[in-house]
Amino acid sequence: MRPEPPYYVGATRPGTVGWSRIGVTAVAGVLLTVLLARRAEGATPVVMLLFGVLFGLLALWTWMGQWTRFVVDDRGLTVSLGGFLPRRSWPLEDFRTVQLREIPTSGVGVTVGGYGYRRGRAISSTPEQLRPVGDRKIYTTGRTQERYRLMVTRPGTMVEIIGRSGETHYLISPVDPETTATAVDQAIRSRR
Repeated sequence: MRPEPPYYVGATRPGTVGWSRIGVTAVAGVLLTVLLARRAEGATPVVMLLFGVLFGLLALWTWMGQWTRFVVDDRGLTVSLGGFLPRRSWPLEDFRTVQLREIPTSGVGVTVGGYGYRRGRAISSTPEQLRPVGDRKIYTTGRTQERYRLMVTRPGTMVEIIGRSGETHYLISPVDPETTATAVDQAIRSRR
């Protein structure tokens, strides 16, 4: 008997690097706006306001890429940037299997190329990094790099979803990886 598709709402939150990026963006905006105001000729208030707003929006966008809400349901996994701006769903019909993947702090930049919501190439997982979800077996592709859709905000335990087509895989670093992986597993089983 197939299980009912789940409806699970989870979240990702910025780690130390994420908060550093948000802070650096905001501080750089303030400093550059102050320097612009202190120039010998002086900038008009409108120019300073536009400059401040530009950096404020950049800091907001950086925060939205780290602080997300996602939903696992019968369509797949849908990430909402900032908790309110939904992106295109990661399609459930493309999910082959799910597993837990450990990526240490020293390896995040090298392994996935950075933090935030994006597409990119990442180093493929190795058996030592993986843990099965439920009674599933771990799955490795045997390639050095693969294309991924990424929502990585911190090092540690992540949920890796292997794509059915072999073209694209998915990696997310939720607040609760065990529960997220179980929900994705239940969603995959409900499709079969």
